Amino acid sequence: MTRTARTGLASLLALALILPLLGLSSPAVGQSAPHLEFTTVTFEDGTLSGVEGRGEVERLTVTDEANRTEGGRYALKVEGRSQGWHGPSLRVEPYLEPGQEYLASVWVRLIEPAQARLQLSTQIGQGSAASYVNLTSLVVTPDDGWVLLEAPYRYTSLGDGYVTLYVESPDSPTASFYIDDIHLEPTGSGPITFDRNLTPLKEVYGDLFLIGNVVSPADLGTIKFDFLTHHYHVATAENAMKPEALQEVKGEFTFDTADRMVDAVLAAGLKMHGHTLAWHQQTPVWMHTDPETGRPLPRDEALANLRAHIRTVMEHFGDRVISWDVVNEAIVDNPPDPDDWRGALRPSGWYQAIGPDWVEQAFRAAREVLDEHPEWAIALYYNDYNLDNQAKARAVARMVEELNRTYAAETGGRRLIDGIGMQGHYSITTNPANVRLSLERFAALGVEVSITELDVTAGDAFQLTEEEALAQAVLYAQLFQIFKEHAPTIARVTFWGLDDGSSWRADRNPLLFDRALQPKLAFHAVRDPELFLAAYEPPPKPEARHGTATFGTPVIDGEVDPIWHQTPALPLDRYQTAWHGASGTARVLWDHEHLYVLVQVTDEQLDRSASSPWEQDSIEVFIDENNAKTTSYEADDGQYRVNYVNEPTFNPAGIGAGFASSARVEGTAYTVEVQIPFRTIRPEEGTTIGFDVQINDARDGVRQSIATWNDLTGNGWQDPSVFGHLTLVTEAQ
Repeated sequence: MTRTARTGLASLLALALILPLLGLSSPAVGQSAPHLEFTTVTFEDGTLSGVEGRGEVERLTVTDEANRTEGGRYALKVEGRSQGWHGPSLRVEPYLEPGQEYLASVWVRLIEPAQARLQLSTQIGQGSAASYVNLTSLVVTPDDGWVLLEAPYRYTSLGDGYVTLYVESPDSPTASFYIDDIHLEPTGSGPITFDRNLTPLKEVYGDLFLIGNVVSPADLGTIKFDFLTHHYHVATAENAMKPEALQEVKGEFTFDTADRMVDAVLAAGLKMHGHTLAWHQQTPVWMHTDPETGRPLPRDEALANLRAHIRTVMEHFGDRVISWDVVNEAIVDNPPDPDDWRGALRPSGWYQAIGPDWVEQAFRAAREVLDEHPEWAIALYYNDYNLDNQAKARAVARMVEELNRTYAAETGGRRLIDGIGMQGHYSITTNPANVRLSLERFAALGVEVSITELDVTAGDAFQLTEEEALAQAVLYAQLFQIFKEHAPTIARVTFWGLDDGSSWRADRNPLLFDRALQPKLAFHAVRDPELFLAAYEPPPKPEARHGTATFGTPVIDGEVDPIWHQTPALPLDRYQTAWHGASGTARVLWDHEHLYVLVQVTDEQLDRSASSPWEQDSIEVFIDENNAKTTSYEADDGQYRVNYVNEPTFNPAGIGAGFASSARVEGTAYTVEVQIPFRTIRPEEGTTIGFDVQINDARDGVRQSIATWNDLTGNGWQDPSVFGHLTLVTEAQ
């Protein structure tokens, strides 16, 4: 299917069908010329050409060690980085005209380490008024040579005369690399407008819950701010109220930028949500760690820093906010024992310095401030992502329930935590049933629930096929049906970005409006989900496959014993990725104690350089012993992974007892045998279990292809409903 920057023919036809039903239309987008012409920076004059180090510690050297410019000789070498955000930066505001869209690009080449993510970003404004936009990134290796980072961006603001393009490596603080041929040119898409006759989302949902979006200082006084006030009730500061923006230096609070933003939001008739008081990111290290030794501060000192920051910030903003994210993202992903929520806490700087009660201490500090100001109606939230994962949702629910129960016993029934924020960073493969389960789990605690950072990714490289646009719209409609059904529980639904172009996930088109602020199919799905789903049924899921396993006990030694040929081969030919890489087959045997799986893989290159096991060449076996097709893991469910050098990993972590495996490599092909104990059932002839097998194909430290027997969603690690069916038989069928 050819990809287009818009939704494609099918989606345009879909819009033509549904817009008359909704009484909607889309305005044209204006055009204008660029301000000044930008000359490509090639470093061929032997100078830095205005490029500076963002951290003032980087070593920037014009060198002839590498070159990308056609007919040229030089490039810029970047070394000496010590933070993820360190890197080369170039001022570009003289070449920009507000409202214009530009295509920014730079060629990059990694030197070391063996793998790193290189990212092209732009900064708009300085200090606490700065906005940082991640334009595009790639995971690369030195063997990749020169690669192009290129992305469009519309500058609705020039940040009071300070705009830069820069290259960083957010996950590799010490990575070194070359850059060459920095370029910036207008796309021809000039100043934009939006349809002010479009029914505002805040009117559609005003009787049910608040509708919100993010705001940054760069939005003030621009078309983006007008757009925000047209559609939304409430704003969340994207960065300007985070700890490092308000107190980068101990005791020196800088509220000017945040005040200007909050005052503008309130003056426009919107409400303000505070984000965030305590977090493991965008928090000055000095708050919990000795910057000289790198060791955690003494508990009392770190706790004093936490309490002082919370008190000062809350007292400063007072009742100008309606709620605060007191603690953000304190629980690890997919915790192995959700009932032990303390064991599921992220080992952050706050945890290392204060201990597992740091979350409770943060909420107690915030509650003390509110107790001193009973006139303030402010809700205190715990906020986290991936809460559609039921293991993580369960851990969060346990934490909130216990902390509230303990506090209620002390205070005569009062809550410590008022609400749970579910960051809705979803994709078109997200199962809405899991969102529903988490909503209901949290609502049962008697607290508010808010959807705090909603977006749904679809497509990639800034492109969206018609099928992807429709799948995105369908999921948005399904989600808002759920939100409407649970409206008495939900206080707020906040989108994380005004438009695709300014989203932190811009290259995957996650929002309701495109880069020109024009409504996408997803907007119409959100505006009237029932009507939309009546017009567009969700695309049918592929029928679940049925296979058989024959009775027999093999030797687990990596050899294909004759007994394996007594059971049929299962083709691993459903690809979850556009690239079709490694392929293979699986065969399954069983006896009264174990399930045995043989996977034979054909691959072009074997790689296990990635730190994450799922990013290595490996096989995975998924089992749902009672075949209940629940949308989250229960006690009988498990994921077993083995790479080509026979290193196993498990999900959940405690299911490895009795497991055995063997792997054998021949060239770049490999064979894996596994023995998996039945843990909750006594198998017999005719038993049908949920089952799937997956091949992970890695190259240069990145998983490039995923092939399965059944699942096409990629959610098997948390959702057994996507598995196929495997029936145990005594003889091959």
